[in-house]
Amino acid sequence: MLTQGPECPAGEVVAIVYKDSSGGLYVEPLPPQSLDCVRPVGVVGCPVARVWYGWANITPQQQADAEWRYASPDLGLNRVLVVGHLATVTVRDHLTGHDPIEQTWFMVNKLYLTPFRGRVYERHSTQFFYTTGTMRNAQVLAISSGEHLPRAARITWTGLATYGGSSGPRSVEDMFVTGEADFTRSPLPIKADEYFVRQTRPKPPPPANV
Repeated sequence: MLTQGPECPAGEVVAIVYKDSSGGLYVEPLPPQSLDCVRPVGVVGCPVARVWYGWANITPQQQADAEWRYASPDLGLNRVLVVGHLATVTVRDHLTGHDPIEQTWFMVNKLYLTPFRGRVYERHSTQFFYTTGTMRNAQVLAISSGEHLPRAARITWTGLATYGGSSGPRSVEDMFVTGEADFTRSPLPIKADEYFVRQTRPKPPPPANV
């Protein structure tokens, strides 16, 4: 049970979530981003007690889909992206009555998943871009290059994005894509081999006319 948390988000990053062989949970920000945390020597990312989706406005099924897809620290195998921040929370086990303890949680504000294609092994580029607009008229932020300002881009789908004969999405509004880009050209041409779609709780249908 969460009994105390931050009043406002701080230190927000784009990250992956993975588990080690013993079930330990870790959050790894996309480079060159970083998180300030205490970690064992040789560990990639920050160890957390819980990834909390309470602010992400998603369904229980969408959360279950994300947790089922947690992969390894290998960015090329990732199928889940989370946007959020670390927080220290105070928890109490009301069943045992033990004293409250402090834990480090990752508080998720946004969740992005790749399309499910029925395949276990899916490798993509480790260069990540945040996108809005359409594939022919996009604005992108090159996260992996450490850029802080968006630039105009054109996206061509390849690799996993064309799996099963798909032509890829025309709209890239509020997505993350992976791929290769030629930074010497403008608009920036991106050959994108995977995309991550924002997950949100469906809006309820409008009330029927009486």
